[in-house]
Amino acid sequence: MEKDRSSKIIAIIALVIGVIGLSIGFAAFSSTLTISQSAEVNPDASRFKVLFSSSEDTLQTSEVEGKVSGVNQATAQSASINNDSASSPSITGLKATFKDPGDSVTYTFYVTNQGDYKAYLKTITFDNVTDGSSNKECSAKEGTTEALVKKACDSIELSISVGENNDLQNLTTTKSDIKSHALDKKAFEKVVVKIEYKADESNDNLADGDFDVKFGDIKLTYSSAD
Repeated sequence: MEKDRSSKIIAIIALVIGVIGLSIGFAAFSSTLTISQSAEVNPDASRFKVLFSSSEDTLQTSEVEGKVSGVNQATAQSASINNDSASSPSITGLKATFKDPGDSVTYTFYVTNQGDYKAYLKTITFDNVTDGSSNKECSAKEGTTEALVKKACDSIELSISVGENNDLQNLTTTKSDIKSHALDKKAFEKVVVKIEYKADESNDNLADGDFDVKFGDIKLTYSSAD
């Protein structure tokens, strides 16, 4: 009887050890299945497209005539639009010839959003003249007094107005951090560039001969984000 009891106890112990061993056996084997995922989105930059136009409601690139104001027989050269590079459209050839103070030449054209994103105007930049230290340089021609040209140069002004926003009218220096100025898809917005030889009642801005005036580029920078 005692022998049977001992056998049973041993059998139970052996069974417990077997269960532990079985548990350890199962715990020693595991498998982790991992799914790694990623995605890359590369939007087509050509779908952001702000261009120049000579028309206020359809995309056109005909020449832009300069409008002369005043009584002193100023003349204006026609400007040309080039949209061949969608990332850097340009309008060139804006040129006025003045005889005396009191005249101005105005060019009116348009920027249009022909892309798939709303465009936000961020900066209007007045660049310096190439290899120069300012955005305007005047140089006397032969026979003209340099000191008088310097005084006359101060009266010649280049300005730009964009749209109807009061903060963007008649700008003569760089305007940064422009906020909330959106150009909707397929919309057009007027741009006016004015070259003016301002009158001076004291006649202290008259040169005694011909002189040239050079201006640096004006750049409008648009972004898809405000």
